Amino acid sequence: MHEIACPFCGREQAVELWDALVVDDDPGLREALLAGRINRVECAGCRKTFRVDKPLIYRDGEQDLFIHYDPLVGGRTLQDAETAFREATAELNRLLPPDVPPPETHLVVEWSELVERVFLLEEGLDARLVEHVKYMMFQQNPDKLSAEKKNLLFDAQDSTDEQLCFVVQDRATKKLEAVLNFARADYEALVNVFDSGDQLALLEEQFPGPYYNGRLRFLQDQAEE
Repeated sequence: MHEIACPFCGREQAVELWDALVVDDDPGLREALLAGRINRVECAGCRKTFRVDKPLIYRDGEQDLFIHYDPLVGGRTLQDAETAFREATAELNRLLPPDVPPPETHLVVEWSELVERVFLLEEGLDARLVEHVKYMMFQQNPDKLSAEKKNLLFDAQDSTDEQLCFVVQDRATKKLEAVLNFARADYEALVNVFDSGDQLALLEEQFPGPYYNGRLRFLQDQAEE
């Protein structure tokens, strides 16, 4: 239970919110997440609905997915989220039995990233490499694709054996505006390129922290230039 205030009318109320979604225990939680029903509240006063952005763990043992959603609200910064993530991951690894390998954990800070990461990992794609692909797409389309105003989100539903599909999302309105494709053969070629130690080190240098975001990295590199 959490005490929250309605962002529309200000009414305070106690609501039940999810802290962790363990899909192994309830497969319906995956569909609820993807449909946007998780941590969505209807105000008892004005009857308007809204999502409460709070930290959330998504765990699917069968698919080997472990995702930590830590929204940057209440003055939290990306550095705060990365520090908390590292501390939580270290504590989790410490508590695991010696013969149990630690899970591969992922950090996301936006709701759209959480949904995207579920789809992306279920498709067997490499999250860091996909963000590298997004980086290249922002780099190759600077006039049509503003990194300051637009997100690129992987679209599993419309992807095919030949093409990886990405949708352009306006960051202010959250509306989906266009579709861009990236040849799956080119992605597989990148997988082979970054399979070697030296090239993998370059990818890790591009995204050194636990949070991977091609759009932010592109903006950082632009600022440095």
